[in-house]
Amino acid sequence: MATFISIYLRKFLYRMKADMIAGALCLFSISAFGQVGINTQAPAATLDVAARTTGTSATAAEGLIAPRLTIADLNAKAPAYGAAQAGSMIYVTDAANGSPSGQTANINAAGYYFFDGSRWLKVATGNAGGSGNTGSSNDIYNGDGALTANRTVAMSDKTLAFSASPTTGTSHFSVDDTTWSVDALSNRVGIGTNAPSEKLHVENGNIFVHHDSPTLYFQSTTPIDASNPDNNNGSVVFYEGQNSTTEGMYIRHVNNPTGFTGGNQLQLGSIENGTYSSVMKISNRTKQILIDSPAFVSWFGAVYPKLVISSSIPNAAIQILDGTEGNNKVLTSDASGKGSWKSLPGLTAPSTAYTWNNSGATGDLVSNVSSISGPYTVGQTGWYSIQSSWKYDQNAYNDSGMGHVWMQINTSGNNWMDAISNPSLTDQPVDDTEVVNKSWHTAMLAGKMVYLIADTNYFIHLNVAYVKTVGSQKFVLNYVQ
Repeated sequence: MATFISIYLRKFLYRMKADMIAGALCLFSISAFGQVGINTQAPAATLDVAARTTGTSATAAEGLIAPRLTIADLNAKAPAYGAAQAGSMIYVTDAANGSPSGQTANINAAGYYFFDGSRWLKVATGNAGGSGNTGSSNDIYNGDGALTANRTVAMSDKTLAFSASPTTGTSHFSVDDTTWSVDALSNRVGIGTNAPSEKLHVENGNIFVHHDSPTLYFQSTTPIDASNPDNNNGSVVFYEGQNSTTEGMYIRHVNNPTGFTGGNQLQLGSIENGTYSSVMKISNRTKQILIDSPAFVSWFGAVYPKLVISSSIPNAAIQILDGTEGNNKVLTSDASGKGSWKSLPGLTAPSTAYTWNNSGATGDLVSNVSSISGPYTVGQTGWYSIQSSWKYDQNAYNDSGMGHVWMQINTSGNNWMDAISNPSLTDQPVDDTEVVNKSWHTAMLAGKMVYLIADTNYFIHLNVAYVKTVGSQKFVLNYVQ
């Protein structure tokens, strides 16, 4: 009986072994070219694994599973991997189990990795993510990384565009944070700032333009016609301080200024409390320079002129070249205020003389005697030199030894003298003379110049004390020019 059972068991095992071999032969096929096929009798490569899609259970998984290890496993096996193992592939199941270092320095997440002969690199999957992904698996669309060498993007005839649709923030594309920043929400560019406040905002720096002929252009879209008066077609504004937007200076182009027919203007002016006030204008049509600064009175009462010209070059503070210039000429104006250079003639000999005569008066004049003579006129307007025969002596009966004569020429017909200390040569000439110690032939206003208007009535006013007349009281006025 025991013998029968043994024989039967051997037959059963032999039959089962034969079935297994037959099954294995169905799975594996070795070609004459040394290629191995799994689930295929015609392998197309060194190893060809075909999926079984028929005759299998729906729960039977297909695929190829690489060796599965943790970082700790790979760190322990580091001595086993060298140049001969380049191309080896594994699957890291746990990137937190162990510390990445050496060959595993680039492992930071579970996934497939291959060995390049010196380190493990992640197999790029097209959507690799996570910060710290260094090595060849980096994907800038999903993770950060660092360049390992210089890179060049050869665009050829292609374009490279960055689009954005932000809803918040001010820096949506930047280089080194504030070196260059784009605010795609407000369409602004910042240099030196990641929060630009204008289309181009330069913070804490200068703008340098270098070219054979550098030019900065401003072009307004506003039509230049009479329908747009006083329109600002472009400005350069210099604010007074870091936080000021209401005080400073400006340069701007103004389209058709109101009340001006000379075309558009380039205005230079000041900004006070946000109000723009023009100081100088340049007209593009008439080529005029217009200075319209109002007279300014300081706290100390000083009145500043509208134009101040100074120069360190002797005799060259101002130069006007209009074709009339020449040596020893003076700048003169016509009735409308237009200036030109004209020759300066010297003082000429008198060509016409007028005599103002009051001769015949005699006698002693005591204290505070007033008198008026005239009227007298001249036939030409201009400068006159006074040749005086209007003479006085001291009154001999004045015990103080001193007499006094105050004379004035003016246009007043009343016996009245203007009490002014520094009269103008062109109006109201005055002479105040003391006659001392019986001196004689003291002449009044002798040798002085006076500017007289033709056919105007002039009067000679006197206030005298302790003098006596000497017979002649007349002036000869010689016209000079």
